[in-house]
Amino acid sequence: MYLSDTDIRQRLAELNIECHDPKHPFSADEQVQPCSIDLRLSNVFWEPQRGATIDLRKRALMELEPRRYYKRIPLRPEEFITLKPGKMLIACTYETFTVPTNCAAKIEGRSSFGRLGLSVHCTGDFANPGYRGNFPLILTNHSPTPIRLFPFIPICQLMLVPLSSPPARQYGESVLQSKYMDDDGGPSYWWRDKRIRTLQEALATGHIDIALQEEFLNRIGIQEPEVIVRFERFLTRSHRSELGSAQQVLRAFAESEERLRTRNRIIKGLWIVLLTVAASVGGSFITSKPYGTWHYIVWTLTALCVIPCVRAFTIPETTYYGIREHDSYARTNA
Repeated sequence: MYLSDTDIRQRLAELNIECHDPKHPFSADEQVQPCSIDLRLSNVFWEPQRGATIDLRKRALMELEPRRYYKRIPLRPEEFITLKPGKMLIACTYETFTVPTNCAAKIEGRSSFGRLGLSVHCTGDFANPGYRGNFPLILTNHSPTPIRLFPFIPICQLMLVPLSSPPARQYGESVLQSKYMDDDGGPSYWWRDKRIRTLQEALATGHIDIALQEEFLNRIGIQEPEVIVRFERFLTRSHRSELGSAQQVLRAFAESEERLRTRNRIIKGLWIVLLTVAASVGGSFITSKPYGTWHYIVWTLTALCVIPCVRAFTIPETTYYGIREHDSYARTNA
């Protein structure tokens, strides 16, 4: 049984609907439907990064940089984002709301968008009593045509389902270890699920045991996403017999990072040398006339050398966790 518009209007205060932009306030007259509330699309999207593998065994390591597998894309009101066929975006409702304590809530996509091939959730359409936040939306384009999305469109509808009796525990109570209280609607916090923790601890799954992962978490601190990705790869490549204390592993990782930094600097230096040689050779051909086929071949090769060199120097240098950073961190936390 769903609440009707009459009941919904009487309980709007319990829903505590909030909108952060005064130009786009909540309007009960426009948004309350016969047995639902139209909710609008926020201006923040999360795009999954290509080439990443989300390893469900590495629970503790996810806390270092939990959302590194996604790119956050905030839009201004006049901007749009294109969802290509077969692709997915994580978004959320613009409205923040609270589920009344004697109701559950259900989110459904609107038919107008469903007919375009756009789905707004992937199994995650339910909210427990007591939940509060910007409800997450998993937008998937099932059509063969790109779909352009923009903020504040009425993307979905919220329905309230009265419970048969008051629940003994509300969402958000400490005993439940609820992951998404006051949720911002971003990517998953799957590793915070207490049942996943219990399963991993019982089966000792993963390349390194949970206790060692927790020790890494305490020692390495919060680093840039690309550092954490390389750290995971380093652990994956290491044999279990090679893993000693967290300090030893971090030192070995710092040495590998130092080698990577040195290699990248050498490559950049080689590009400088190549660019200098190419420019010298190409310049020397300018004065030798008449121009023939070899002139144009040399100038073309010179231009081809310039492009990657310029690109190499315009890309920001990667952040490293090298020997200097490792020793500095060790001194700070000594």
